[in-house]
Amino acid sequence: MARTRKTAAEIADLLRNGKGIPTVSEVENHAIRFYPRHWLNRWDENMPGIPSILQSGEKDSKGRLALSRGDLFTLGTKVETAQDAVNFYVAVCSWGAGAKARDIYRRIPTLSEPDVGGKLLGGIMLAKDSNVESEDAYRSFWTREQYRLKGLGPAFFTKLLYFAAGPTDSKKMRHLILDRKVAASIDWPDKAWWTPSEYREYLELINNVVEHLPEAERSDCLEMRLFNP
Repeated sequence: MARTRKTAAEIADLLRNGKGIPTVSEVENHAIRFYPRHWLNRWDENMPGIPSILQSGEKDSKGRLALSRGDLFTLGTKVETAQDAVNFYVAVCSWGAGAKARDIYRRIPTLSEPDVGGKLLGGIMLAKDSNVESEDAYRSFWTREQYRLKGLGPAFFTKLLYFAAGPTDSKKMRHLILDRKVAASIDWPDKAWWTPSEYREYLELINNVVEHLPEAERSDCLEMRLFNP
């Protein structure tokens, strides 16, 4: 690696000396607003049916819907079919991209990929299965031999994994979001595609940091802070 990665103790010091670690309640209430019309304006016949997430909910005065991490955890428990998986994908990407049309437009080409619903469902179900190693669920979206989709990189498919697996009774999460902002905070390489083994190492690292910070309620509280340390 070109950079010297931070150790668990160094990350703990970074977080301890920062602006505080979010609580689980703050994490699950972490909400983002988005415009359904950014999706609908570019939806076409090559894509699956329009997902329910774009056609329900109460919009604000600007026409935006809001989704929180807690909403997405709940939605992840309901994924059973390919159409459910598309609905979940759109919801998670809406939360990840927010209100900028450009960022939503970058997520749309994925929906024209062959068997997009089936591929999304395959990876999501692996993430939900506690008997499947986190590294293997990550690999399913990473490799062309399984469920890799054009335009869906780790910054967004780790969000799918994270929200699909959801929280457990443990402080240590099976999946966590990994993107460039989080990677920069822990001195990881600035690149778009981390390997499955690097993802496993990342999970082990952040879950180990929890042991250094007894005040941390769950490891995704650390991920949320590392995004903006």
